[in-house]
This record gives sequence, C-alpha cells and structure tokens, in this order.
Amino acid sequence: MKKAPAIVAVVASIPFIVLGLLFLIASATGPNRILVALALLAVGAVLLVAGLKRLRRLAAIHPEALETGAVELARRLGGELTVAQLRAEYGISADEAGKVLEKLVNDGSTRREQRGDRIVYVFTGLMSSLKEKACPYCGTKLPVRSDLRKCPNCGGQLEITKT
Repeated sequence: MKKAPAIVAVVASIPFIVLGLLFLIASATGPNRILVALALLAVGAVLLVAGLKRLRRLAAIHPEALETGAVELARRLGGELTVAQLRAEYGISADEAGKVLEKLVNDGSTRREQRGDRIVYVFTGLMSSLKEKACPYCGTKLPVRSDLRKCPNCGGQLEITKT
C-alpha cells in the first residue's frame, strides 16, 4: 500500500478548505456564495478525512507496528498466537502475518510449535507462571498461600518453585 495517494489527498484538501472558508466569510455580504462555500468545505473535509484514515491504516500495518501488536495480542490471548488470529486482528494477508511472526521467531521472542494441523507461536515470556511450595525430598506440592514452612509428610523444608 502506497502513502503517496493519501498524502496527496491531505495536501489537496488544504486549498479546498481555505477557499471554502474564504467563500464562507464572503457570504456575509452576498448570501449566494454560501452554497459554493459549503461545497468547497465538503470536498476539503472528504479529502482530508480519507487521506488521514488511509495514513492511519498504513501506520497500523507497518511491520514494526505489527510486531508490537502481535506481542500485545499474544499477551491478551495467554501467550500463544496463530497466523489466523494476527490476520483477523489487523486485517492483513496471511503472508504478511506469517512474515511478522517468523521475524519474531528469528529474533528469539517466540518459538514455533506444531499442534495438529496448525502452527502456534508461543511467547514464553508472556506465559503465566504459577508458583507453588514443593518439598524437594518427597515431592509434595502445596499452594503458596499455605502457612506451612515444613513438609507435612516428611518434615523437609518447602521451597517455592515456578511451574
């Protein structure tokens, strides 16, 4: 997608808006100019809004913005993301979504896993980790909220571990 048409639309809206305002001011002395003023302002507004929407869309699907968006989307989805999910979120092609996720794999931010017939990209830094108290001797596991410091089965010192 090219930026040039969007920039041209924004720049082209300026003369229409300026002339529309001039005709609007001039309509105070002659009311027949108000229709021309409104027409010029309408054309200018349409060009400006269309150009700015296009520029905003181009900024949203820029590869660097997509990488940030993919990490944010994975965070919302529990640390896992597929090409289809990224594609649906940003309205991009499957090739673009695949390139973004592969770049994240190459950067070491994520790893690719084959699950059945689909590929899932796992962001290990975003996966929720649970902590629990565990006995290193007998393997007893207790919730962190328990007041126990010693294992109720063997008397060993409980250690807090991540799962």
